Amino acid sequence: MSKRILTISILILTSFFVSCSQDKSEQKSQQQAVVAAPKIEAIVKVEPFNAPESPVITEDQAKKYAKASAGLVELGVSWTDRIEKAQDNEKVQILNAYNVARDQLCARVGLAGIAEYNWITEVALKEEGNKAAFEAAGIKIQ
Repeated sequence: MSKRILTISILILTSFFVSCSQDKSEQKSQQQAVVAAPKIEAIVKVEPFNAPESPVITEDQAKKYAKASAGLVELGVSWTDRIEKAQDNEKVQILNAYNVARDQLCARVGLAGIAEYNWITEVALKEEGNKAAFEAAGIKIQ
């Protein structure tokens, strides 16, 4: 009888230690998953952009445009590989996500999304009256 109790006790203790070690390894993998998760920032509301009647911009807009330009270049570099390596059926989803990322980047620097950035590129950059504002922002106009 005592051998039986001893055997049962050993089995119980062994199963306890095995379950404890499994719990620790599960906790470690959960902690690693939490640590490995990328930091996700909240979505910024992108204000609607309506092109103004005058193509003249402020120095502040030019500075925001310069920041957005630098960020969009970096964003393009980081997404190019992902887009090129994607399967055809994934490319549309990745391109849509890239467009959202571009819009968010512009909104984070203070523009009304990629729409305002594009308007500045296509309209305001060509306006001679904006030359001083762009140069103050570090953008040389030729």
